[in-house]
Amino acid sequence: MNRLLTCILLSMVAVLNAQQIDLEKIFEERNLGPVGELLARGEYDLVARIGEAAAEKGLKAPEWRLYRLKALVEMGQIETALDESRKALVLFPGHFELLMLRHDFARMLGKADVMAEAMNALNEAAKAKPAKDRTALENVMLGKAALVLGADAQKVIAQYFKVAQSKEAKLEAAYLAEGRLALEKDDAKRAADVFRAGLKAHGETAALRLGLAEAFRSSDREKAAENLAKALELNPHLHAAHLLRAELLIGGEKFVEAEAAVQQVLDLDEQNPLAWSLRAVVAHLFHADPKKVEAARAEALKRWERNPEVDHTIGRCLSRAYRFAESAGHQRKALEFDPKYLPAKVQLCHDLLRLGEEEEAWKLAAAIRTEDGYNIQAHNLGLLEKEMSGYVTKTFPDFTLKMPKRDWPIYGERALALLRDAKAVLTVKYGLDLKRPVLVEFFGAQQDFAIRTFGALGGQGMLGVCFGTVVTMNSPGSLAHGRNNWESTLWHEFCHVITLSVTKNRMPRWLSEGISVYEERQRDPAWGMSMDATFREMVLDEENETLTPVSRLSGAFMNPETQDHLMFAYFESSQVVEYLLETYGKEKFQGILRDLADGKRINDAIAENTADMEEVEKGFTKFITGRAKGFGAKAEWNEPKPEDLNPFDDGSFATFLKEHPKNLPATRKYAAEMVSQKNWPEVVRTADILIDLLPGDFSDESGYSLKVMALRQLKREDDEIAVLRQIAAKSSSAQSAFLRLIELDLPKQRWTEVKANAQRATALNPFLVTPQRALAESHSALKENAEAIAAYERVLILDPGSAAQTHFKLAALLRETDATRARRHLLDSLALAPRNRAGLAMLRDWK
Repeated sequence: MNRLLTCILLSMVAVLNAQQIDLEKIFEERNLGPVGELLARGEYDLVARIGEAAAEKGLKAPEWRLYRLKALVEMGQIETALDESRKALVLFPGHFELLMLRHDFARMLGKADVMAEAMNALNEAAKAKPAKDRTALENVMLGKAALVLGADAQKVIAQYFKVAQSKEAKLEAAYLAEGRLALEKDDAKRAADVFRAGLKAHGETAALRLGLAEAFRSSDREKAAENLAKALELNPHLHAAHLLRAELLIGGEKFVEAEAAVQQVLDLDEQNPLAWSLRAVVAHLFHADPKKVEAARAEALKRWERNPEVDHTIGRCLSRAYRFAESAGHQRKALEFDPKYLPAKVQLCHDLLRLGEEEEAWKLAAAIRTEDGYNIQAHNLGLLEKEMSGYVTKTFPDFTLKMPKRDWPIYGERALALLRDAKAVLTVKYGLDLKRPVLVEFFGAQQDFAIRTFGALGGQGMLGVCFGTVVTMNSPGSLAHGRNNWESTLWHEFCHVITLSVTKNRMPRWLSEGISVYEERQRDPAWGMSMDATFREMVLDEENETLTPVSRLSGAFMNPETQDHLMFAYFESSQVVEYLLETYGKEKFQGILRDLADGKRINDAIAENTADMEEVEKGFTKFITGRAKGFGAKAEWNEPKPEDLNPFDDGSFATFLKEHPKNLPATRKYAAEMVSQKNWPEVVRTADILIDLLPGDFSDESGYSLKVMALRQLKREDDEIAVLRQIAAKSSSAQSAFLRLIELDLPKQRWTEVKANAQRATALNPFLVTPQRALAESHSALKENAEAIAAYERVLILDPGSAAQTHFKLAALLRETDATRARRHLLDSLALAPRNRAGLAMLRDWK
């Protein structure tokens, strides 16, 4: 019946707007449900008018007035709603929901006296009604009131919200209250669970879907977008959904679309403070117009001139765009308005960490924990601070490095040397004089890296992040590393320090990432990202249009379909950088960065320094398409058609391959068959064909890798070494090749080669004993004593089982330059191996 009545009411909307409906037909108690559904669908004007007429008729059910009040608020008529809530309470004194709404309306207007009055009245009403007689909705209202008065969040959940859910499982408000509280406390996982439970118990509602979208916004953008779309489908006029959509669009640098989303809110509520706050953000990031920023902020504060949420929202969005200093300024303004406003304190804490102001940040996090025992981010930061208190800190004029104590002797000096090398190269190249030391922090556990970097767990797969003059890195000894080159990652992140500083953090993500990947390749051709089979297919795949136009490249990072698509966004961005530099020259490229620093939009900056964007995009498409076609130009890439192969004829495949000797898929399949048959001579021959077809492919599936496997089986050591050297020179992550070459070169005492591959191996994992010992032995053989001593000291830490031998070698190396240290190492060696004849002989010869 409710669905039928709702359909009837909806069919009357147009008529009502023309003042032609007979309201008598609506005012029956049974129609309260359908009117509530109209409210949930965003028919605010209709609901407000029905409620107004119901009040004039003196209808007794409070829901008529409640619906009208909620509709008025959505239309921005807060003053009217506040006044009518007072009148409604005359008719319904002590009504829990009316009193809570009155408090909320007063809060929106900054009327502290009315807020206090409503809380006092609600407290008196609660005292007058025994707990056993309270409805589920009344428990929800009391839980909200308890939170306002500073009650413990976990107790509120247990004593009020969970009780309400048990009393009336289908009550949407009970799940919304608990889920919203979890979001406020940065407990996104719990929030998602609660909203999902609400959807299961109550059914689809826009508010629950919106809550789920907010819960997923940081962890799963695809799910966030899916739930947001569903919320807007259920209620196309839901303010909070449009505002969330606007924020997501701002994050994707889709500023025009974000403006449109904001306008949809202002069309209904022209003084909405959050809508104006986001408009201020767009004015800052897109228009770079301080006057527009201040004008929008002033509009946001019209309804309540000391509303802390305005500056908090502006700053929070700026922080996501790496404007941490500006964000911190806005959070401080918010706290001037309300010193107890926790969201601003939490955001300020993160901004300070990203600015390198750790001492103030830790104190602030401790204060937040004292005020709010449930805040997940503050709790996590407390654990992180405790963990980092045991870190070693090395301070230099140009860099400050922090890392676990075990890490510094293993790779600390190497990290510092690499950073100084990067600074010497990149500051000159980009014309930057760094005025302050750069803080670089390495974390032994991925969860610590995530908390320090993102404020919460997550970020799996990320190795480093730059915040301007602060860089956070996963330790090369952590589980997050292993197959990734930590040296190239560190170079990449320091390049961000340079470019973000040059542009005053006013550059789009694609350009920042593109330059860093490009500079990796400039440092070492084996670093960075190069054209491969996957990227080739994506470039040439016209049907799926994976190649993103330069003018929209930032969007490629927002919601990539797969991890391959995200990696392609990095690769394409680096290719754009290379194209711009090769085509228009270094000075024009530097002009783009200077214009960004002055506040110009990226597309305008490119056009003014190079050519019209359409011409740039056409030129780049030709450039990258040419490179894609050049990769494996000799090969036929198409899969054999089913009709070309007869599954019942064993000879059909061989026939096809004879007719199409350059068909890559067929050659790979044939190679796999030869491997399965252990026909190693034929594997070598086929591998050579693959190498000829794809000479630039050094992946694990390449002809080179295949040939190494076969040569090893054939015990053709010299030929295997030759191929391994090709792989090692071209791949920065070929750990198996590096270790195998060390194994083969050590017995032959090819010390230069041993050293090179030991360095490559430790650039992947400096905690591996074998390459560290090989590095020590090669340095020693090459008379590079200082380097040899440092390497043996690392071996001493990593492999205490061989300490006697390592101490002896250190004694020998130090004997001529540091007799005291040498003698100590010798005695330590003899203490562990008292029958070591060489050690005893050295001790007897000691002068």
